Amino acid sequence: MILLHDLRFALRNLWQTPAFPLAAIATLALGIGATTAIFSTVNAVLLRPLPYADPDSLYGLRTDLTDGRITTGLLSGAEVTRINELAESVVHAAGVRQQEGTLLRPDGTPMRTRVYAVSEGFFGLFGLPMTLGSDVTPDLIVDNGPPGVVISHGVWQSMFGGDPGIVGKPIRFVEISTTIQGVAPRGFDTPPGADFWFGMRLNRQDPNHGLDAYMRVKPGTTIERARGELDSVMAAVRRDLPESARSRVFIVRPLVEAIVGDLKPILIVVLSATGVLLVLACVNVTNLLLARGAARAREIAVRLALGANRRRIIRQLLTESMLLAAFGTVVGLAVAVAGVRLLLFLGASRLPRLDAVPFDGRVLGFALLALVVTGLLVGLAPALRLARTDVKTLMNESSRSASAGRATARWLNALTVAQVALAITLVAGAGWLVRSFASLRAMDPGFDAEQRLIFDVSFFNPRYRGPEGALAASRALTERLQSIAGVKAVAATPNFPLRNAQENSLFLQITGEPFNEQRPMGARQRFVTPGFFDAMGIARLAGRDFDEGDRPATQQVAVVNQTFVNRYLAGRDPTTVRFSYGYPNVRPDTETLIVGIVEDVYQRSLVDPPEPAFYSSMTQAPIGRQTIVVHADVPDPAALIPVIRHEVQALDPTMAVDAQLVRDLVGSTIERQQLGMMLMLGFGAIAVALAMVGIYGVIAYATAQRRAEVATRLALGATPGDVFGLVMRQGRVLVATGAAIGLLLAYVSGRLIASRIHAVQAGDPWILSAAAAIVVVIALLATMVPAYRAATLEPARALRQD
Repeated sequence: MILLHDLRFALRNLWQTPAFPLAAIATLALGIGATTAIFSTVNAVLLRPLPYADPDSLYGLRTDLTDGRITTGLLSGAEVTRINELAESVVHAAGVRQQEGTLLRPDGTPMRTRVYAVSEGFFGLFGLPMTLGSDVTPDLIVDNGPPGVVISHGVWQSMFGGDPGIVGKPIRFVEISTTIQGVAPRGFDTPPGADFWFGMRLNRQDPNHGLDAYMRVKPGTTIERARGELDSVMAAVRRDLPESARSRVFIVRPLVEAIVGDLKPILIVVLSATGVLLVLACVNVTNLLLARGAARAREIAVRLALGANRRRIIRQLLTESMLLAAFGTVVGLAVAVAGVRLLLFLGASRLPRLDAVPFDGRVLGFALLALVVTGLLVGLAPALRLARTDVKTLMNESSRSASAGRATARWLNALTVAQVALAITLVAGAGWLVRSFASLRAMDPGFDAEQRLIFDVSFFNPRYRGPEGALAASRALTERLQSIAGVKAVAATPNFPLRNAQENSLFLQITGEPFNEQRPMGARQRFVTPGFFDAMGIARLAGRDFDEGDRPATQQVAVVNQTFVNRYLAGRDPTTVRFSYGYPNVRPDTETLIVGIVEDVYQRSLVDPPEPAFYSSMTQAPIGRQTIVVHADVPDPAALIPVIRHEVQALDPTMAVDAQLVRDLVGSTIERQQLGMMLMLGFGAIAVALAMVGIYGVIAYATAQRRAEVATRLALGATPGDVFGLVMRQGRVLVATGAAIGLLLAYVSGRLIASRIHAVQAGDPWILSAAAAIVVVIALLATMVPAYRAATLEPARALRQD
């Protein structure tokens, strides 16, 4: 009953002055809505359990070299098999390798698909029952024929209409014809986007690192224990295959972290920013409540004088603040839903685990927690301020005496300082993410992304009769494409930059120099066709490009990048150097002559620095899987796609052409940073607006409290300029104090995120000074409005009203 009475009283009280609750609810809705929206994305990406049994026991595996040599970061068959043999806490580990796969529909039209080869027990590792058929087992991995294929649940529904008798039916790829052995569980998406899985047998003595790997540990096994056991596994591999495992260690990450990658730190930074924004909103509403409390001082004084309990007063005032927080949360949830939809529309849905962002129990619980915390934050200070003050002081606060409201003024001044400080912190955070994104956008990837498009083809087809046939078909395709009007150049590579294409990571030995077994030289091997560097706009620094004269029977030749030269060939003419390569041992029959040098290319990402690399000609080592790059000489390269598709399928009707603009590929690699930048810009703008409104309110309130004093000064001869300066000085002190604290907070925040976000420097003077200048200028502009009103006050009218 008491609670209902408090609620009715609070509603009636708020209804009498609608402007105040509307302003407070709108402010809280912004803070709570933004925080809930970002928390919902964090929940979807990091907190929502993966759709597998006991997902906390699943881990992604990589490897690394501790001596600084380059590596693929993948695992070998030798390592995966020994994990299953030796690690006591591991239930099972499985390897995965991406394969070629162009599906032929029933009508014969081709469709590019994502196909993976997986080792025994792959699906069982994730703990979900197959929809139909069976997991990959040894008896289904056929050495002398095509293995059966597992199809995804989505493919089963979309292409086969959910046929319950699909198991055992034939399915035809360009590369092979086989039968369907099973349908994967609903929602199974590992590796992301996979459509088909073939079984493969791992070789216990295979040292080549070409496998992604996953493992499940026994319940209760800590990640530290798992790492310890994997260290002993690597020691065993090192004894059996010393060249392969020298200085190599396992990298173990929870599966969800392995999937989302560098999206995690960006989301954590943005979520922290929304927390600051919510605090800023609370400070703003607290200011409103304090100013309103001064107007209600007489009411509180009368209630105390009539015997009201101070605890009762506090409860009543907290009820009002909780009511405001409740309304703010309801509106904030609507803001959050709209914000999430906007994020997905702007491209967030293409990021890992953001295809859907549910508002589940965890998100609603977070919103409820925000409601309670917000209600307490905004209501506690005004409630304590009014309830702990004696009746005489409260009566004075309700008057317009010079001494009235000093305690309230101190609270308001402190909160104004906090507003300025928090706003500067948020604006600086936005500046850092803008700088990070701009740095990535401005980076030269080492090639020209404009006027170029790419698409994948495969010559892993019996019709091409081995490497020679594939080479002839590749040349024929190049000639067809080059004959298209508007095509300037055509080339191919299986290792296109920024596409996470697998590359060989090999040991090197310079001819005439001893092999350093303790710190062997290493480099990436990339395959390209003649003319690739010109087609890609990669600068040639010395020597020549490949040509058609480079054939399998002639001297092996290579073009090396600048990093290769700087690291291994400093002080000598690279075009006179020969080297041999191999893995796990250097093979003498691979002796190669360097014939050219090209500029570095950012191959893995725009953040990872270039590694030593040498390019081999595909005329000497034909590769069946290729990415074709077309340099267009027309304003819109996409206009050539239909013509290109026609020419490709005229050569081979089983080839599917899914073209992509290279500039879109480059842009997709920084989508995460772009998302973080846009969010922080929005939060920074809201923070500045809240700070401006808050400062205006505080200065306007303080000026109103000194109305009689200002009128007296004007009546006694003070000029409007004097009064204007008096009010502005008060605002300048508050703003300057807040700016100093804000710069310190921004610097500390920058130190915390510098290691997680590219190109962030906590002490960047431009970012800090710009953030402070933006907030200070806007805060001073907000101060000028009440200062102008005070300066233009009519003394006679003001004194009569008082």
